[in-house]
Amino acid sequence: MMQRYTLTEYAEASSETRAVFDDFMRTTGATAVPVWLKSLGHSAPLARAYWERAKGTLFAGNLPLKEMIVFVVSARNGARYCSACHAQNVLSLDKTLAFDDLKDLVSAERGFKLPPYYAAVVDFAGKVADDPNGLDDADFEALMDEGFSKHEICEIIAVIDMATMFNVYTSSLRLDLDPDYRAIL
Repeated sequence: MMQRYTLTEYAEASSETRAVFDDFMRTTGATAVPVWLKSLGHSAPLARAYWERAKGTLFAGNLPLKEMIVFVVSARNGARYCSACHAQNVLSLDKTLAFDDLKDLVSAERGFKLPPYYAAVVDFAGKVADDPNGLDDADFEALMDEGFSKHEICEIIAVIDMATMFNVYTSSLRLDLDPDYRAIL
């Protein structure tokens, strides 16, 4: 199978790209640059654009379920890289969940039951990912019934949109998983 991308390692990166890599590591606390960002390293403007989109969407606002949303959308879209990355992030943020719970969540049987707050967001995210034009007022009311504000619902949609963008990018290139990711799909 053809390798569809080239990685730019930190030492080989331009000073502009290194600045993006540094900002990523400083913001996330990571000690290494992930594959997705290194695959954009050949172009500092692209690397900056993707990183700023992720940073602005995932690290700003008050919504606590962003990693779960990205995981669910990515798994639904069959995005191997993003689902693996965000499964790890969900597990690091919610110690009550196990890897098998997340695998079960994305399986056809869905034997694992989420708390209603999570379930409402997961169901909404699935609907938005499948057909954003098919949403109706009842979909928004279900989230508001769980305590989400209209501002938070807009934030949920922004997270779904960002996840979809990254799913297209990482899946089209068939990015290899970072060493600390476990494939969930």
